[in-house]
Formats: sequence, C-alpha cells, structure tokens
Amino acid sequence: MKKGKKVKEPIRKSISPIENDEVSSVEEEENESLQEETEEDTEEETEDTGEDTEVTITSKKPVSRFRQIVEVSKSVKLRRDPRFDSLSGKFNEDLFEKSYSFLDDYKKSEIELVTNQMKKESDIKEKSKLQLLLNKLKSKISHEHNLKRKKELKRERKKNESELVAQGKNPYYYKKSDEKNLELLDKFDKLQKSDPKVLEKVIEKRRKKNASKEHKRVPFKRRKVT
Repeated sequence: MKKGKKVKEPIRKSISPIENDEVSSVEEEENESLQEETEEDTEEETEDTGEDTEVTITSKKPVSRFRQIVEVSKSVKLRRDPRFDSLSGKFNEDLFEKSYSFLDDYKKSEIELVTNQMKKESDIKEKSKLQLLLNKLKSKISHEHNLKRKKELKRERKKNESELVAQGKNPYYYKKSDEKNLELLDKFDKLQKSDPKVLEKVIEKRRKKNASKEHKRVPFKRRKVT
C-alpha cells in the first residue's frame, strides 16, 4: 500500500496544474456569460421604462463659496422710503397743511399751559426752565409762520408774473436778493400796521447790525496820502 501511494502522488501532481487551469478558464467563461446576461437585462429594463416611471434625483446640492450666513426675510427687503418712491405720488403741500392744521391749535394750547404753569410756579429754577421752554415754543411757531408767509409771497409773485407774460410782457426772474428784500418789505408793512414801536426797534436793530458789518470791512491801518 505504501508503494502504491508513492506511485500515485507524482501522477496527481502532474495532473493538478492542468485541472487548475481548466477550472479557472471555466470560471472566467461563466463570469463573462453572467455579465452579458446582466447587461442584456438592464438594456431590456431601460427599453421598457416609459414616461410614467419614477425618476430618482439626488438630494445633495452643490454649496457655493459665497454663503448667505444670515437669511434676510422678505418683509425687510420690501421696505421702502415714501419720500423717494414713485408709488407714493407727488407731495401736495396745501393738502398736507390742511390735513394737519389741528397741530397749530395744539401748539397754541401748549403755550397757554406753560404760561399758566409759570404763573403758579414759585421756584426760581423751575420758572426759568419754563421760560426757556416757552421761548422755544414761541420761536418755533413764529418760524413756521414766516415760512408760510414766504411761500404765499412766492405764489403771489408767480401769479403776477404769469399774468404779465399773458399780456405780452417779458418774464422777470427774481434773484434771491430780490426775494429777500420783498420779504423784508412785507414784514415791515405788517409791523407798521400792527405796532409801529416794534417796527422802530426792528429797524434800529437792523441798522446796528449793518453798521457792525460795514465797520468790519474797514481796514485797521489806512494808507497815508502823500
């Protein structure tokens, strides 16, 4: 038995490499046939798919380099300034003054309230504070009245000029200095009618102001005439 085994082993060794090569070749052929079958199946599936079949899309989105860290809401983007927006229309000054005319009455009542408080107040410091507040309120009202009067005078000038142009005369364009002089004349006329003493004080004050301006223009050292 031992001798038979020794004889068979070299035969097996000589046969084994042949068998291994055959097995590997068979396996390769089987793998190739399987690949061909799977490719044919996939081609048949793609041919069978129509419009009704579902399409899978990846949920991954490419991220840009410039990311928006803080998201701005739509309400913030839609904010607009009515002063510079054409949707708000043109500003009608006359309509505005008529709509808010009640503010003048409110300011007058505020002045009356402050004056009454001043009369009742005994503390000197508080009284001085109220006096300052009263002066501010009065100056504000007078400033607003002056602006309104300037606008009225401007309208009157435009109306007069348009009438003169309609008659065939050449148009005259007022300078700022002309407008200022006309405004001063109007103010002096009103003071003359209401209180002549106040007009005298205003004229004297303006005269001193103009004199101080002229004095500043005079040189410190005049040249000697030879």
